[in-house]
Amino acid sequence: MTTLELVLALGADDQAERDAAAAAVADLGSEVLPVLIGQLQDQGSPVSEPVLLAVLRRMGTEAFEAVLGALQTSALEEAPHRLLRAFTAFGAAALDGYFGALLLGDPILRRAAVTAISRWSNDVPTAARQVLPLLGDRDTKVRQAAVQTFASWGTSVVPLLQVVRVDGPGAARAGALEALAEIGGEAVISARDIAALKRLARIEIAGDRPVPLSCCFLSWIAVPTGDQAGVMEMLGLSQAHPVPFSVGVYAADIDSHGGLDADPLDVYRRVFVTPELAGWTLVVGSWCDPSATERQNEVLEACERLSARFGRAQAYWWSASQDGSAVLIAEDGVVVRRFGYFPGEDVQHLELGEPLGYEQQRRAALGLSALAADRVDTEEDADEWMWELLDLAPNLAGALGLNPLSIDASTPTRGTGKLALTEYGHRLGTPPGALRR
Repeated sequence: MTTLELVLALGADDQAERDAAAAAVADLGSEVLPVLIGQLQDQGSPVSEPVLLAVLRRMGTEAFEAVLGALQTSALEEAPHRLLRAFTAFGAAALDGYFGALLLGDPILRRAAVTAISRWSNDVPTAARQVLPLLGDRDTKVRQAAVQTFASWGTSVVPLLQVVRVDGPGAARAGALEALAEIGGEAVISARDIAALKRLARIEIAGDRPVPLSCCFLSWIAVPTGDQAGVMEMLGLSQAHPVPFSVGVYAADIDSHGGLDADPLDVYRRVFVTPELAGWTLVVGSWCDPSATERQNEVLEACERLSARFGRAQAYWWSASQDGSAVLIAEDGVVVRRFGYFPGEDVQHLELGEPLGYEQQRRAALGLSALAADRVDTEEDADEWMWELLDLAPNLAGALGLNPLSIDASTPTRGTGKLALTEYGHRLGTPPGALRR
């Protein structure tokens, strides 16, 4: 049986035959490695990728060096994903090889080595010292991989990062600060660094311009006033500090992505309060969602209070992935309309008030009958109205005042946007995580 035939036997249907082939292939040593790697690079190979990876791992250092050599001679910009996966899959036995790869010239290999070290190293202090220089890597993606790796190690590496902030190396200082922000936020960042960040924010704010509120899951309260301080006081927001507009949008977006294992209340800790935008102040963040189970009553009451003072107040939720819309409209201290549309969900409990003039106008424009309590749409009409409802929140906001997706540098602006803590943030603390533009 030729070497190729033996390797192809790894794809046999019979488990015993595959096991025998794996043992025989591993015994062949270096002579079989070009064939194994060739099959790994061939997406049409009859041998599955996991089987090939298992045999390569079984062959140890020799196979690791062969895979690394294949990567170094291939066109990495074409992303040979199967080879890269094999490279990162050799386990703790290959840690010395991964440490060495951190010094290679190709950024894709450096980033892959960081990923592998993060996955396989149980000796965090040793691994952290090896990865630390890459916090200042010249390649942005490598640097970000190093930051995320330090973040995954958590509080155990905080003292090391704090030392880097004081003593260097200089190139790694910025990455160390970002990693500290990801791990614990202001709680683990020095007062000197916090003061420096605030100075930098003030410099950036001087030339700041608004941008669209392009969040994946966008919740906001809109009030027709430039009295930012008054809005924040009425909502009980605290510890507000100025930020560039794009940083505020980033914070609102990242806060809305609650992880499966996270405290569900974490998404409510913080909001971005915009400067006055064409006569409106927007409060942006999941805390403003008029349809959230934990928040719907509080948001309703907040909009009633705001509208009693400012004449009107509106709350919205919208998904950029077409998961639905929710709206709440209050005037002169009374909620005149609230409802939501989420495909496949029963949200009758949200519905309050009569259909708005805007809703009836859109129905007429689409050739649909007016909304009424006893009106049931045909399947075709219901489908047409569904597409309208998916984007109702931003479209209604634009019709009644300001569409947050249409905000740009030309929007009349007065004042400075601020990040502020809600009652949840006051109790649970500022969310960790580096804020980016």
